[in-house]
Amino acid sequence: MTEEKELLTILSKVEYEKVLARLVKKFGDPEIVKRLSLQSTDYRWADVDTRIRITNGKAEIIQKVGDWKKQNRQEITIPLPSDPKIIFDMYKIFMNAMRDEKVLTPIMQYENKLFKTKNFEIKLTYQFGKKDAYNCEIEVFDHALEPDDLAKKYNIPIHLPEQTQDFWKNWNEIVNLSATELSDDELLKIISKYIN
Repeated sequence: MTEEKELLTILSKVEYEKVLARLVKKFGDPEIVKRLSLQSTDYRWADVDTRIRITNGKAEIIQKVGDWKKQNRQEITIPLPSDPKIIFDMYKIFMNAMRDEKVLTPIMQYENKLFKTKNFEIKLTYQFGKKDAYNCEIEVFDHALEPDDLAKKYNIPIHLPEQTQDFWKNWNEIVNLSATELSDDELLKIISKYIN
């Protein structure tokens, strides 16, 4: 389990493109990471976030625990086999276990551009599904550093998302597909696109 110290900022497409150009000039070409995240989340519990995540073809269960506002979240991961049907079935189990009108089932699709140093990582994200969205996450590994200071240093606009149930519920409804709106075949097809 690792503790995270990070900052998430929402960007416009224009801001995203300008930040990307500046970071490429400073650090060179980024590492490209394609990711699918399958959630069944009750946003009334902001201190626990459990999902299935597929990153560049590798699948895992991930749980983030802790307070966003205090920046003390920890991450627990368990690897999964790279088999679309197993991932599909496990996600169905998550959804069946969390039946409640407040539970959302967003299907989050991303293309991340990572700029890594030994002390920090800047991740620019293009998110798509129903609508395109852009953000930037700054995570520090050297806890003497502050994500806000790095944002200022690299001229990354800070538009903090509200860490509320309503903000993320609205975000998911606007940006992401929902598993409850997809047929099993459509959901399995999306999962299969992200598995090697």
